[in-house]
Amino acid sequence: MLFRKRNTTQSEAQGEEVKKSAPKGNAHYLSAKESREIAKSNARTIREFEKKNKVKHVDESVYTCEMKDENNIVEFDDLHTYFFTDAGVSKAVDGVTFSIPKGATVGVVGESGCGKSVTSLSLMRLVQAPQGQIVSGAIRFNMGDKAYDITKMPLSEMRKIRGKQIAMIFQEPMTSLNPVFRIGYQLDEMSLLHKKCTKEEAKAHSIEMLKLVGIAAPERVYRCYPHELSGGMRQRVMIAIALSCEPRLIIADEPTTALDVTIQAQILDLLKEVKDKIDGSVMLITHDLGVIAEMADFVVVMYAGRVIETGTTQEIFNNPLHPYTIGLQKSKPVVGRKVDRLYNIPGQVPNPIDMPNFCYFKDRCDRCIEKCNGEYPHFIQVSPTHRVSCYLYEDMQNKEGGSNE
Repeated sequence: MLFRKRNTTQSEAQGEEVKKSAPKGNAHYLSAKESREIAKSNARTIREFEKKNKVKHVDESVYTCEMKDENNIVEFDDLHTYFFTDAGVSKAVDGVTFSIPKGATVGVVGESGCGKSVTSLSLMRLVQAPQGQIVSGAIRFNMGDKAYDITKMPLSEMRKIRGKQIAMIFQEPMTSLNPVFRIGYQLDEMSLLHKKCTKEEAKAHSIEMLKLVGIAAPERVYRCYPHELSGGMRQRVMIAIALSCEPRLIIADEPTTALDVTIQAQILDLLKEVKDKIDGSVMLITHDLGVIAEMADFVVVMYAGRVIETGTTQEIFNNPLHPYTIGLQKSKPVVGRKVDRLYNIPGQVPNPIDMPNFCYFKDRCDRCIEKCNGEYPHFIQVSPTHRVSCYLYEDMQNKEGGSNE
C-alpha cells in the first residue's frame, strides 16, 4: 500500500513538472483550457449530428439519388468520416472517392490506420457514435430500380438494407459472434428479420447455408456455441450469416487475418465461389498483397485517410506509380529472392488530428519535387481505369490527354 502511494505521488509530481516545463505552443501538449474548449466544441458538433441521425420520419426523396454510372453498385464520393476526441478531431477518412462495379471484387489495401475499415463501416452506418460521425460526402448505393445516398438515410431505414442488401464479414469472428447464443439462433435471426419466414423455414435455410459454405456436419454445428468451433469454422459461419439473404454487396474486412495459411486458401476459394453463385460484388479489405493479386479485379490504395491510387489489378501490380504503392510492393517478401533485410518505408504516418496541407506522404517520400510543397495533389488520370494522386505524373497526363479531378 505504501509503495502504491509513493509511486502515485512521484508520477503526479513528474506530471506537474512536465506541465510547468512544457513551452506554450508545443504541438504535443494541450493545456487544461484548450482541452476544455475542444470538449465543448466536440459536444456541440456531436449533438448536431446525432439530432440529424435520430430523425425517424424522413421522406424517401431526401435520400434518393442517381448513380453516376449505372454499372456501379456503390459510389463513394468525397467521403469524410471524423472522430471527435479529447485531443482534437481525427480525420480517419478524409475525402475518399472510388466506385465498386457490379459483379466485381474491389480490393482496398493500405497499412493499419489508413481508413480502410472506417470506410466500410461508414457504408454500413456502423461507425462508433457519438464520437465517430460521417461529416460530409456521399455514398450512393444501387438498389436496382433506384439508388439511395446512405449518408442521408435515417437509421431506421438503414436497418432494412443492412444485412439484406449489404452484408459484412468482420475481421475477428470470435468477437463478432455472440458467445451466449447458439450458431443456429444467430443464423435464423437474419432470415426471420429480413425474409419474414417461419421458424421451421428459417432453420432449414440456415442449415442449407451451412452446407453452402462447406461445413460437413451442419445439423451439429447449428446446435453449437461459437467457442465450440475452430477459427476456420467460425469464419465459415460468419460467411454463411452474410450470405443468408443473398446481398448485392459483401464487405469482407480482412476475413483471413486470424487463420492459418491452409484455412486462408479455403476461405478465399469459398468467397470466390459464393460470389459467383449470388452474382454479387465484393469489397475486400486486407493488408495482404498476395490476397489482392489473387482475388481482386480492381485495387484501391489508401494512405492516411485518402485514396492515393486506383486501377485494375494488372495495372497496380505491373505498373505501380505512387511512391507509396511502390514501397508497399517492395516490402512484400518474394519466394526465391534472398535478401538480408526486408524493405520498410521510412518515417511515420502523419498525426490524423493535425494533417498537413501538402501531400501526406511527402515527409516519407524519396522522390519529392518542388511542387510537392504546394497543395495536396489532385488525381491524374493515367489511363481509363488507372489514376494516381502524385505530381510526378503530370507530364504523363498532359501527353495522354488525361484530366484532373
